[in-house]
Amino acid sequence: MTLTLCAVLAACGTRPARDPDFADAERAAVARTINETAARVAVSKVGAKVCRAMTVGISERDWIRGVVVEVASGKIRVRVDDQGRFPQTLDGVFVARGVVLWDTPLNWKPCL
Repeated sequence: MTLTLCAVLAACGTRPARDPDFADAERAAVARTINETAARVAVSKVGAKVCRAMTVGISERDWIRGVVVEVASGKIRVRVDDQGRFPQTLDGVFVARGVVLWDTPLNWKPCL
């Protein structure tokens, strides 16, 4: 009886060790979710000034600037105020001053 009691108590005190790589991956996933949510909230406000980096060639970056005019269905509608230095197209639309673009908020960043 004593041996059985000791075996049961010993089994209750043990648990499998957590994999440290799993814990790091879990923390990274939570951090990524928080970052994406904060970015989405920052640009998903009507009137927010937003910027989007566009790649030109293999290394050049150009910036499009605009103002959020509508938020709906998980997307934002941006009126372009500055089309950048190089001609660009976005989803088949030529980017020019005054053009309105529908896009996902994660492609845009708040700008001054």
